[in-house]
Amino acid sequence: MRDPVLITTDLDRTLVFSQRATGQLGGALPSDPVEGAGGQTSAELSRAARDALAALPGHVRMCVATSRNLARLARLRLPFPVHYAIAANGGVILADGKPDLRWAGRIRRILAGVAPAAEVRRLLGRLAGEPWLERLAEPDDMCVLAIVDRPALPDEQLAAVADDCAALGWHASLVGRKLYAFPAGFGKEHAAAFIADEIGRGSEAAPRRLAAGDTEHDLAMLEAADLAWVPVGSDLAGPVLAGPVLAGPVLAGTGPAAGSGGGRITVTSQPGHAAAAQIAREWLRECLG
Repeated sequence: MRDPVLITTDLDRTLVFSQRATGQLGGALPSDPVEGAGGQTSAELSRAARDALAALPGHVRMCVATSRNLARLARLRLPFPVHYAIAANGGVILADGKPDLRWAGRIRRILAGVAPAAEVRRLLGRLAGEPWLERLAEPDDMCVLAIVDRPALPDEQLAAVADDCAALGWHASLVGRKLYAFPAGFGKEHAAAFIADEIGRGSEAAPRRLAAGDTEHDLAMLEAADLAWVPVGSDLAGPVLAGPVLAGPVLAGTGPAAGSGGGRITVTSQPGHAAAAQIAREWLRECLG
């Protein structure tokens, strides 16, 4: 038996892309729909990435890690085995499609120590007349999400919103046009570490950890992995490249060491679907090597 490998990967703009994202980022490849909304395709997965993911050997455990809530995660139809899923930026762990009850208990304790999501939603709702606030997403107990006009959002206003959320025990973050607030203590990295421990308990060795992501929500998870990848052109690519440059044909940089991984992060050579294909192929090579 080979030692286990755990892959934790973000989805949107890391592995799957909307047609709008592909138009913005480039890197188009032949792709198939994996999500539809309102009769239209809202996310696609490249065939090259699909084929590499389908070829991963049996000692690999795949975990998708997303800021999507469970309802939005369920809309995806991924054509490769998903052994674990992290939703709501670490608020939920699914193992073989079922909620992990031990993790759910931890999250209940976190939620009991912060203000209810309705209070954070009211906080943002009071700003409804501001030109930068386009709309609030549907109510959710684990996340408050607003769609904003980023050029119209002053930095000082964003900082004030973050401070007000922090006073309620919530952490605010801006990812593109999406202003998120999650309870302090949430994080993909915590959920990924829990899953790694679970796999280690069922094996004679802790899993080797591979990861990929593109935003602030992913960074700590990437730093805790043994090897991690970031798509070029993403929010994280610039900060990673600003670090020490590593040798090799692909541009890379290192973030601060964290967890057991040491934080080695590689930036892909191409964006979009081409980045996802490169990442999936490199996962396959690492898992077969």
